Amino acid sequence: MSDGMPELTDASSTDLAIETVEGVLREHYGLSGQVFPIEGRQNPYFLIDNGHMRYLLKTAPADAPLPEIEAEHALMRHILRGTDGPLVPEPVLTKDGADTVVLPLEGEDRRLRLLTFLEGAPLPADDTLSDKGIAAFGSISAALTRSLEGVDNPLLEREPESDLRKAGPQTVTLLAEVTDQETRDVIAKAMVTALRRIQPLGPGLRIAAVHQNLDAGTVVGNTTEAGWLPTGVTDFTGIAKSWLVAGLANTCAFLLVNRDGDALALLPAIRAYHDLYPLTLTEIEALWPLVVARTGILTAEAESKLAQRPADPQAKEETEKRHAVLRAATAISPALVFAAFLEATGMTNPLPEMIPMLPDIDPETIRTVDLSVTSPLLYGGNWIDPENDWKMLARIARETGRCSTRYGEYRLSKSLADPRQEPENFALHVDVCVPAGTPALAPFAGTLKSVGSRIVLSGASLALHLEGLDCALPDGNELSMGDPIGAVAGAENSVGGLRLRFCRDPELLPPLFCTAEKVGTWSRLCPSPAALLGVVTDAPVPVQMNIPVRGWKEHLFDAAGRCLLDLREDTSLIGHGHPRVAAASYRQRLLLNAPSSEPFEAAELLAQRLKALAPTGLDDLYVLRGWRDAFHYALALTRNHTGRHEIVSITGVSGTTHDPAINSAGGVQGTIDSLDAGDKAGLLLAGYTQPFDGLPEILEALRRNEGLLLIDETRSGWGRSGRYLWGFEALGLSPDILVAGLPGEDIAVCFARENLAAAPDDRMEKPSPVACSVAAAMLEIWSEEDLRDNARLVGDHLKSALEQLARRHHAIQDVTGSGLCLALNFKNEELAEKITALLRRERVLANTEAPASLLIVPPLCFARDSADRLLERLETALAQN
Repeated sequence: MSDGMPELTDASSTDLAIETVEGVLREHYGLSGQVFPIEGRQNPYFLIDNGHMRYLLKTAPADAPLPEIEAEHALMRHILRGTDGPLVPEPVLTKDGADTVVLPLEGEDRRLRLLTFLEGAPLPADDTLSDKGIAAFGSISAALTRSLEGVDNPLLEREPESDLRKAGPQTVTLLAEVTDQETRDVIAKAMVTALRRIQPLGPGLRIAAVHQNLDAGTVVGNTTEAGWLPTGVTDFTGIAKSWLVAGLANTCAFLLVNRDGDALALLPAIRAYHDLYPLTLTEIEALWPLVVARTGILTAEAESKLAQRPADPQAKEETEKRHAVLRAATAISPALVFAAFLEATGMTNPLPEMIPMLPDIDPETIRTVDLSVTSPLLYGGNWIDPENDWKMLARIARETGRCSTRYGEYRLSKSLADPRQEPENFALHVDVCVPAGTPALAPFAGTLKSVGSRIVLSGASLALHLEGLDCALPDGNELSMGDPIGAVAGAENSVGGLRLRFCRDPELLPPLFCTAEKVGTWSRLCPSPAALLGVVTDAPVPVQMNIPVRGWKEHLFDAAGRCLLDLREDTSLIGHGHPRVAAASYRQRLLLNAPSSEPFEAAELLAQRLKALAPTGLDDLYVLRGWRDAFHYALALTRNHTGRHEIVSITGVSGTTHDPAINSAGGVQGTIDSLDAGDKAGLLLAGYTQPFDGLPEILEALRRNEGLLLIDETRSGWGRSGRYLWGFEALGLSPDILVAGLPGEDIAVCFARENLAAAPDDRMEKPSPVACSVAAAMLEIWSEEDLRDNARLVGDHLKSALEQLARRHHAIQDVTGSGLCLALNFKNEELAEKITALLRRERVLANTEAPASLLIVPPLCFARDSADRLLERLETALAQN
């Protein structure tokens, strides 16, 4: 039982008077202080507080074994002399230099000893440990074991009841009082199964001094932000020599109860233990069966107590809880838990010896087929077809006769468009195409059985699951390595298909795929079957897992095939990954991509399409390399025409301009005042898709001062507002100059009235032929797929839902914009940034803009389903705030 923060009681509840204890402290230890009796001890304990230190005085019968007490004190002192052991009490010697003192107290001889008191508190009743709390138990167990290395102490030769080397006999003894045969059988079966796994591993397990009862009752801890964490060891009765891993197993059995039987909740403890005191492969393999064995003992103990006190409701409740944990422990695959433990420790289990299964196939002739997120075979969304992977494999098979998919590949075909869901797309199998009739041999010795369309060869430590093999052998047939097992199914002169997968648990049907989060465990449980083919068929591990490597429409995919929703304004206008855009770029690169001062076909085609989109009255067209060039060219046109330099700016859902001569006046009246101050070349409007109060007065001030009206439509143009091609049309304006960058591309356009003289420097670099070809293709797609109408339909739905969201969440000030050019405006900048960060964690990419706006400017192909997913994520983020 832990001595930390004990329950104090009145002196009357013990048989030793406070005055007597005070006299002992003065005469034998030279100490004084307040004395508090401690409740719940068979022999009286006292807490002593002298204002500087706190001590624990323990009493015992005079005949208590002195050698055992002295040995325990020696262990404490040994740990305290080290630098990396856990916190433990320090024995305090008497004034005569003795560990204990025997005194006649209250008519009885008693043995007393004094220890420093470890500050802290026991684990609160019914408190569930956090992952950090579980890890702390692993760390303290490892630190204690490490600090006991090399200790020669007779105390270590004792055999505590919790020694798992005696798990079988101990269970038999405990079950002797249990009369219900079904209950006895459940516990006995669990114990026998565990011991069968442990027995062959026993000779390989290290013997060491370990604490075999390190749990909530033998430690003290503190409550932190991460919950209660153990900090020191207060009880040494469980320390003895045993299997080194048994100490950790006993602690894990306690943790398993705390986490209601969840085996995988133990991983932080195992990882932390291994980091401090590395385990061997054999010890990791034995760990889970030892935990199950300890769980069986605890269940048998509970049943034994219930047999003695059948009417005790607490005993019944404890028994039911122990059985629930035992059921959970025996239900999970031991091989799965072993694999998880291997992942936690960073270790692997080598495959058994085997030979290639298809000896007639030259491994060098097998071509691997790339179906990963970055595969060139996947384009234009063809991976959405559920049969696409087989079609790709069949196509390669027709060309070569021999091919294979790759193990450990994150399949794009199994990825999902919903950012919240983790796709099960890591391949734990390979599909192999070879000539039908190819003979197959048993790669290792094992027993054969048929399960539906699968043939399973179960060896000593590995099972092979086969599909696509003609096998005439009966179930239960024992095969040696190299024995014929069958032939690849299929018509003569055709190509047959085999599906191959390994599993270390012969009773488990291994999945074909798993999530990225579970790769470490499942790849150890279901290792690569490449050895069957004699050639590496494993996909390379992505260098950077969390960085987007592919885009499709409004989605991005990282190397693991996890989806992100892309709402950023620099995304391509028509979305990511359109095959016609890629084809246009490829085709032009095959022809020419050198800069030219002469007109070329791609530029003329682009100009033709742009002129069809030109606003009324803006007949002059300038195509330049990106928004910045086009913007500065428009400024030069304005200044050259007016002879004035400064320009006043007012923006809606728009980016920030960086020209020092542009004056962001700040509000309607500020803009009017700035224009009326004179000497202004013009007014720049950007990002407006709806009229706003004060606009007529601003335009009147501009007219009075004979300035030009410039409009930046990079964000609000190209039909993004849904109802208008250009955002200014909703305002009823007649601009003199319009600038529009093509989102996602290094190209931009400047439209101007014919009567404006060309800018003095008309030698700005022109876009490359490839950029022109890509832009022309995008505009063609934009028109054919009617993306402007999609912006209207989806944008109306999204804005209406955002406005409802704003009514429910007062953190939102308002929603501005239209179509797919929207801004969610928050009460302050900090809140906007926090919501954006929460969305990023929900795999939604969006930008913020001062003062406090979250911009929603997705590509115009944005689907209604994606809009609904965005709304769900926003609701979640706002609720978390």
